[in-house]
Amino acid sequence: MLKHMFDRGKIESAKKHFLTKADMILLAVVFAAAFVLLFFFKMNRTPGSYAELSFGGRACMQISLSRTEPQYYLVLWNDSSDEVQDSFGNDSLENISIRTLSPDAWSEEAEALLIEAVSDAGAANGTDAGINSTVEYNLLSCENGEIRMIRSSCPDLLCVHHRPVSSAGENIICLPHKLVIEIIGAQENELDGVVY
Repeated sequence: MLKHMFDRGKIESAKKHFLTKADMILLAVVFAAAFVLLFFFKMNRTPGSYAELSFGGRACMQISLSRTEPQYYLVLWNDSSDEVQDSFGNDSLENISIRTLSPDAWSEEAEALLIEAVSDAGAANGTDAGINSTVEYNLLSCENGEIRMIRSSCPDLLCVHHRPVSSAGENIICLPHKLVIEIIGAQENELDGVVY
């Protein structure tokens, strides 16, 4: 009886047949179902008609995705320690400025605007330019129906490494700056229903 319980031959044969025929069929069905679902979701994506920029939950700009030429936008704001909030406790949009940059010289314009903003923030704080002045920024690019983040002053840069977005419902979020770029589709502007 003990010989049968400790028989090495049966243990080694069980190791050789780790996956049975039924296991292989089950794996093939799971992979096929995953592929079909992925294909279904890829084919049913709605292209976006515009991107909505919001800061702290409040919409501040809409960018059309239908243009073919590249567009560049620089979002600037002063990040003061005494944040201005409205009566509902939301962050105020007073210190935000969104600049449209020319497609030909957007990099030079962005650098000049950042230097100007840092010197203005330093002058407002009563310090030398660049010392103890915190100017937060995000640089966006919109081209061929896609929008992406090119540069940001946030510490983690997750928004910069995010892929470009173009379909309705997709978004890019810069959490440290409370900036959200959400793609809105054409159907979302229509009424769902009317209640009398």
